[in-house]
Amino acid sequence: MNRGIRNIDSRRSTLPEYTTSGACIGNWKIQLRSNKLSICPRMRKILELEKGYDDHINDFFDLVKPGQLNQLIHDFKIACFNGAKFEKRVQVETPRGTEKWVQLTGVLYSRRWGTPEQMIGTIEDVTQKVNEECLGMAIVNHELRAPLTIIKLNTQSLINHLGHSINKQPVKLLNIVDQHINGITRLMEEYLSASDGDKPEQLNFCLFDLNSVIDNVMGEMRILYTGHRFCKNTNNDAVMVRGDKYKIMQVLINYFTNAAKFSPQCSHITVSINRTDTDVEVAVHDQGIGINQEDGRQLFQKFCQSSQKSVRQKNSKGLGLYIVKNIIQKHGGTVRAENGQNGGAVFYFSLPNIEQSKFNTTGQEAVKLMA
Repeated sequence: MNRGIRNIDSRRSTLPEYTTSGACIGNWKIQLRSNKLSICPRMRKILELEKGYDDHINDFFDLVKPGQLNQLIHDFKIACFNGAKFEKRVQVETPRGTEKWVQLTGVLYSRRWGTPEQMIGTIEDVTQKVNEECLGMAIVNHELRAPLTIIKLNTQSLINHLGHSINKQPVKLLNIVDQHINGITRLMEEYLSASDGDKPEQLNFCLFDLNSVIDNVMGEMRILYTGHRFCKNTNNDAVMVRGDKYKIMQVLINYFTNAAKFSPQCSHITVSINRTDTDVEVAVHDQGIGINQEDGRQLFQKFCQSSQKSVRQKNSKGLGLYIVKNIIQKHGGTVRAENGQNGGAVFYFSLPNIEQSKFNTTGQEAVKLMA
């Protein structure tokens, strides 16, 4: 594992609150140097394992659906490197052929200061919960299909009707509306098919100008948040990247929206692009309250909200930055956040300059990636 793993004092480390009363929870422990996995009888029961499956971590990896294994390993390594809480939901197929969804959580444990030796965690069978979520999403999908179809048809009708008009601004705005309707439709389809572990989310990769996308999103933000000043601290030269254009727009919208919500009126929200030989990094800098130390480590975790009640959003579910992290990781990039040198907060995301190869990983190959 990485030598830069940050220590977590085991006396202050607590497992996250993730269960409902009466849930059957199993425990596991991984030795970071040897990748040896030890499991309790409850975990063995959840995964329907016979004796002999707790010798090495590749025995567990072989149970995980191939389309989810790479991301599981990536999140585990990031948690170890940053000293953050590890939390992941994956689909497994037990040796008896039963398909289940399990929730994994874990924290680092150290016996000597500065040298984490193992990660200890829990496993919970959340199959029923996932099925209920999918059923609820299917109902929402069904109820929204009809009005979205009507909105799209009327939007396209207006585009065709105004296509020959001298004033092109209405058509431009209608095209943006049409694009967002397509995005909402895709988003519903992705959540509806989230229970199929054999079919990982398909991103629509294409080559596009990141600078142009930023300009378009900033134009929309200026309409929504008239009390803020959105600026771009970079030139207008084309910055070509490869990715899912709409997904990157989602990331930018989330960053800009958070910056507007957590910064005072009439303040500046500045975006900049830094390009290196390996990646392109976008930074969104606000003039708000900044990030306190308590929130900093968990900002991109699921259901994470600010600990400061004065700025916490009433209707927020704490999923925005978690979704951002998932989108960027699927593009092969990274996310991070820090306090600005002159105040406020800076949120970053990066995209690789070159396309990285995609492959399915078996349990034996996964152990090599863990090393």
